[in-house]
Amino acid sequence: MNALNIAAIYLAAGQSVRMGRPKPSLAFADGERLGEKGWRALRASGAVSHAFAVVSPEDPLIWLRDASEAAVVRSPESRLGMSYSIRAGLRAARAHSPDAVLIALADQPFLTPLLFKRLACAFSDSLSLDFAACDYGSFSAPPAIFSPRLYDALEALEGDAGARKLLNDRAYNGIRIPIEDERIAMDVDTPEDWQTVKRMSSETFGYKI
Repeated sequence: MNALNIAAIYLAAGQSVRMGRPKPSLAFADGERLGEKGWRALRASGAVSHAFAVVSPEDPLIWLRDASEAAVVRSPESRLGMSYSIRAGLRAARAHSPDAVLIALADQPFLTPLLFKRLACAFSDSLSLDFAACDYGSFSAPPAIFSPRLYDALEALEGDAGARKLLNDRAYNGIRIPIEDERIAMDVDTPEDWQTVKRMSSETFGYKI
């Protein structure tokens, strides 16, 4: 679908202290795991040529039903913050000399193949852009695609700073895709978030919580 060599960095490392366990393995009523939903949408989109699942060292990968579909990158310092997971994934991706990298978060279960396609098309239409990102109204955030001009800035992130920091920095020129479906912005950081996401998922797909 996409002529560019876009490498995806799918951030599934770490866990929220408030959740008490690795988030990607949380199971919905139909048995599908939280981390599996976004991964499946990414792979179905055809928007990327390589996909790297960045996980914590102890992740048993039960959310990744077929690990052969992924280049698994274990990030030993993921507990220190998201920037370490981004750095680990980016270093793996850069070995393939990608034209751009796409960063997505494994705790957003309502991502769709169409969304990834829209991002790839928007970025491909203007290679002068530094990024193409999702516009959630009051802020821009992943999923997002970054040009090589931002690789060093991504590697320079520190602590728990994520890619969102760069997307909202006026020093960079990007395109923002308006997100009208509020579910896309949903992520899971707390037990309350998880209950909300499970309820919304049951309403969407028609199964009981």
